Amino acid sequence: MVINILISLISAVAFLAAALRPIRGSAPAGLMLWSFANLATAAGFFVLLLPAFISLPVPALPGNLLIDACAILNFIAVVRYLGRPRSDFWVLVPASVLVAVEIGYVLAAYENMRVMVALGGSLRGLLTIAAARALWTCADASRRSIARIAAAAHGVWACVLVARMLWWLVHPDASALDDPTTAFGLIARALLTATITPCILWMLTRELDAQLFHYATHDGLTGLWNRRVVWEHGAQRAEEARAFGGSMAVLMIDVDHFKKINDQYGHAAGDLVLMAVAREIGWVVGQGDLVGRIGGEEFLIVLADPDDAMPLAERVRAAVERLEVVDAVEQAPIGCTVSVGLAVARGAALGWEQLVGAADQALYAAKREGRNRVCTSAVDAPVPPVAATSGKREAETRLHAAL
Repeated sequence: MVINILISLISAVAFLAAALRPIRGSAPAGLMLWSFANLATAAGFFVLLLPAFISLPVPALPGNLLIDACAILNFIAVVRYLGRPRSDFWVLVPASVLVAVEIGYVLAAYENMRVMVALGGSLRGLLTIAAARALWTCADASRRSIARIAAAAHGVWACVLVARMLWWLVHPDASALDDPTTAFGLIARALLTATITPCILWMLTRELDAQLFHYATHDGLTGLWNRRVVWEHGAQRAEEARAFGGSMAVLMIDVDHFKKINDQYGHAAGDLVLMAVAREIGWVVGQGDLVGRIGGEEFLIVLADPDDAMPLAERVRAAVERLEVVDAVEQAPIGCTVSVGLAVARGAALGWEQLVGAADQALYAAKREGRNRVCTSAVDAPVPPVAATSGKREAETRLHAAL
């Protein structure tokens, strides 16, 4: 019991520190609940331990109810942290009934070890299995493997609770001194707490790592890939296509008269336009296409299928032309168009810088010809091969694998 109290207190402090001093803007939901759950566990075992130090009789009901509260708080914390639907809380209804029955029985018929183990074990087992299920089905891939370790620990604890209830069912006339499952259960409880706490903190770290990777590789406004990723990944694709004698197409897209939109409606409205254009582009392009924002109002698409380049460019242009963004301040509709530069390169002529340059020249041609149109360009000049053993190639290969 002393070991359980110490481990629970350490866990409560760890969760409290993570909740009060979050690494990012706000603490994830559930951390304070886990802190309170561990405090309830420590308090419950402290109450159950009191008869060893004082001569006055101390009822076991308050200690058991505190441990029951730990199971309830732990389940709620799991559901909230994982962002599970509210329908998962249905399990709290039978749990509340079991708590009420436990309190009513003890107050009416005094404490009975067999009944209290059955009721408390049923309550904690039900909540533990529900928490294990929620952890096992964690939707976030970056946290799923760690969540399943925590789920397995919950499953082991549920098995211990069932074993304890079965022992008392088979030995109805036994006393607490005859119970071999108590010590085993206390050890299992300590191991559960010592496993769950590092797992949850590890999941927080995984979540933070995934967010940092997202911030480092995505544009903050539109959510598309940023310039660095598009450039490095596009260069890698171009090198691979040239090595195998393939072809590649790039679309350079620019929002027409974007400065006028900012001047007339404000920068907030301009941001809404950029987000809307990015959303339209994302709906039009294929699954294997690489889309990124490379400048203020400029977007770049690396196509997986160069043969579909011209139809896709027209679909993008037409989709943005139909777009109508509503200004949040004046509630005025804002229309916009885009100019698109398309460049295609094949075989030995395929070089990333030359391909992007050709797409840029085609974009300028589209603007000179009146905007809201697609102009094309081809890359014919051969480019020298790039050494495959360079450090840049290795870095690009690692990024390619990560993406």
